[in-house]
Amino acid sequence: MLLIGSHWALAQEPSPRSSSSQPPTGQSPPGAIPPGAIPLKISGKSLQELELMLKASRVELGQRLADQDAVAKEKQDVDPLRDGEKRFLELEAIIKKRRDERQRELLQLPKTPLGPRIPVDPAWVDPAWVDPELVQPVPVPPNQPGGSESTTLQADLELGESLLLADVIASTFRSFPEIEIARLEANIARGEITQANGAYDLHLDYFSLNQPVGYYENSRSGVNLSRQLWWGGYAIAGYRIGRGAFEPWYKERETNKGGEFRVGWVQPLLQGRAIDPYRVALFQSNLNQQAVAPEIQQNVLGASLAAASSYWAWVQAGNVLRSQEQLLQLAIKRNDGLNKLLERGLSTRQELSINAQTISERQLKVFESQQKFRDTAFKLAIFLRDENGTPMLARPEWLPVDFPRIERLELQDFETAFLEAQQRRPELALISIDLQKLRWDLELARNQTLPNLDFTIQAVQDVGDQSTSLNDKQDFVLESGVVGGVPVQRRKARGKMESTLAKLQQVEQKRWFMSNKIEMDLRVARNALEVSREMVLRSDQLLRETRETLEYFRREFASGNQDFLFLLAQEAKATEAEIKLLDAEQEYYFALAKLQAVLGLDPLEQSLGLDQSIAGQQPQVIPPGAIPEANR
Repeated sequence: MLLIGSHWALAQEPSPRSSSSQPPTGQSPPGAIPPGAIPLKISGKSLQELELMLKASRVELGQRLADQDAVAKEKQDVDPLRDGEKRFLELEAIIKKRRDERQRELLQLPKTPLGPRIPVDPAWVDPAWVDPELVQPVPVPPNQPGGSESTTLQADLELGESLLLADVIASTFRSFPEIEIARLEANIARGEITQANGAYDLHLDYFSLNQPVGYYENSRSGVNLSRQLWWGGYAIAGYRIGRGAFEPWYKERETNKGGEFRVGWVQPLLQGRAIDPYRVALFQSNLNQQAVAPEIQQNVLGASLAAASSYWAWVQAGNVLRSQEQLLQLAIKRNDGLNKLLERGLSTRQELSINAQTISERQLKVFESQQKFRDTAFKLAIFLRDENGTPMLARPEWLPVDFPRIERLELQDFETAFLEAQQRRPELALISIDLQKLRWDLELARNQTLPNLDFTIQAVQDVGDQSTSLNDKQDFVLESGVVGGVPVQRRKARGKMESTLAKLQQVEQKRWFMSNKIEMDLRVARNALEVSREMVLRSDQLLRETRETLEYFRREFASGNQDFLFLLAQEAKATEAEIKLLDAEQEYYFALAKLQAVLGLDPLEQSLGLDQSIAGQQPQVIPPGAIPEANR
């Protein structure tokens, strides 16, 4: 039976004239061709008109067969059955010819482009739920090494023109602001160390005082050098000279004519001997410098994960846009064909109307996909920067033709991976540094509960002529002893100890929680990778099955056994299946980036290994390793 309302059309062929015959007795049904009439003209008739003529011929043939017995005896030489059968066969042959012509032209119209899909490795596919015929590798586009055929509209892009994940990660490493902020922490830490070492600087003190007016006229000058010592004490050495008349109560200001030399040393015996605020500040400044590398690594892992997420979203949005544009172009090209076939009577206005509606719907989908693609390019520009650090928009022609090839990953056993993740994760290293800083605060607080007890010694020697007749400045003077004191309640030191111990407990809980979080993140990331890989397999299987069904609908429609609306619906389903596969691939590669971040692996090294699989090379099994020092 011919399809009425089809959107496809066939070329017309002139039909042979049917043979004439004597008119049968009785009235012919409507549409019947009376015998002896002028032969029928088939050219210019539409398929609907030909179908009506076929039905009328069948009715006429039945009527003539009924009348055959009445005239058989009178006219033995006339065979109305043969005459009607001949006319029927001629008309049916014409319709069959035009039907074949229609089918041939429909099959020559453009099909939905079958873009490159992932070559599935049969070694890691469960044969219980996957048809082996549906997981055969498909040809790789020629812009990838090893390819021989092009099946996409953008297959002419060279590999070097595609924006790879390694390009984005390298740009992030080079000039991402958060990483730059972390790198500048090294300068801050160096400044803090220099500042803490300033407590041990050599101090130069000097004075010059004159009293020119008054009963006692004198002048005094001096210079002192002092330095804080490592074990809590300090040393001092100086020279002074005092000349003139001095008040009796200030006789110590007077020196011999050559001046006075003085040296001294103060050493704590209890509080301040084992530890003091100056040493704690220096130790904590060094710990801050040690924390710079984990802070940079933490920012690198976080920024790289965000960059990978933005990159894969950009790749997915671009390929979705490409699929929607291919679907739109299919309807546009079909519309041109329908217009030509309509002129030959092999299509209908209904077909053109439905196809025009389809074009409008698909154009809206293209607009939505374009907006999403541009949005993802804007977000990617945060990580993709030029040499000056300015955000740079990714060009559409940089879009890879597809996601990288998915290979089977041999994951470590969970316990080994968890232990290595704990060793590499910067969060635990930063928490350990915080714990060490608090321990120094605790040691200082404990030391400050001890009483002050300082040993002091100094030596004084005047030189030169005597300044007075008493000559009381000539002898060498040595003074030593202890000085000290202690707050009775010592609440400052005890309060410091109490708060520091509480902070230590907080940080210990934080480290325990972070360890638990790493464990859970690792489990979630491994599970997400496994599930997303299975989703990719299922989505790839769905896409292959949908395309096979689409090809079946296309041939059935061309042969007149399916309606045009079914074909359009199946084309949309094929595109939806391709988008689902793109979504699944995006989830897979985000899960892979998440797993690498949880393990603390070097993002640039991992992205380089991934891009090698894009190029068709054997992917490297990259051993888990810490981020190189150069990238910190």
